[in-house]
Amino acid sequence: MLDKYKRQVMRKPEKLVIEGETGAGKTTFACSAHTKKEPVFVINSDDGGENVFHKTGINLIHDCIPTGDIKENADKWDSVMEALRELASENTGVKRVIIDSVDKLELLAQSKVCVDHSIKAPEDLGYGKAYVYASSYIQKFLSGLNYLRDTQNIQPILICHTQIRTINKPTMEPYDSFILKLHKSNSANITEWADVILFVAFETIVKKIDSGFNRKDSRAIQSGNRFLYTSGSMGVDAKNRFDLPPEIPADWNEYRKLIDSFWDGKKTNSETPKKKELDEL
Repeated sequence: MLDKYKRQVMRKPEKLVIEGETGAGKTTFACSAHTKKEPVFVINSDDGGENVFHKTGINLIHDCIPTGDIKENADKWDSVMEALRELASENTGVKRVIIDSVDKLELLAQSKVCVDHSIKAPEDLGYGKAYVYASSYIQKFLSGLNYLRDTQNIQPILICHTQIRTINKPTMEPYDSFILKLHKSNSANITEWADVILFVAFETIVKKIDSGFNRKDSRAIQSGNRFLYTSGSMGVDAKNRFDLPPEIPADWNEYRKLIDSFWDGKKTNSETPKKKELDEL
């Protein structure tokens, strides 16, 4: 009787979130996915990617950078939703949609709430209601990305800045962690929505310095190389559903190989060390 429920497992593009501190290379990593055969469409709400668009050759860009005008921002939110509808209704050949950045997009959603409720600022609605309403708009946006993924096989990639927050869990001592720079409801919803959350970070090298008196002190320096954390550790809020190693190079092609290996049934348990200990001679 249960045979009617049997079906093949369907591979879909993974819903990807890329987070990290300012200047860590989030946009560079995401936009390196662009090729002539697999073009990228960028929803550009963060005015800082022109150099990356130039280097990667991306030219499908919807600009919606927030301003100080609530009505203008609300119109930009509407234009973003219209762009999703256009992508859904046409055979564009686009393989990925990059939102850079979702924390700036959140500002547009909040402005849309203000216009819809005839208020000047989210706080005017009282009791945090405006942020709850804005969260429902972000949910609709995520549903739109899901629709593109399911019907057009377009991969959604969200770029987000981070903030540091103290995490309190009943089974652990409080600790500080990087989390998405979003209202708490949007942060939780996007974390649940994502298949993969990658945290971009610089490689840290720990050097042992001879301080005299038979004592060596450790000093942490950044090498300039970038890595991706793929799971929650070291104070970062990352995750993945594809058995990725805890740390991988910040290289799009290497990342794709690991995702393909998962679907091909190959193990992806090789690790890339984040920290190296070097003795200064």
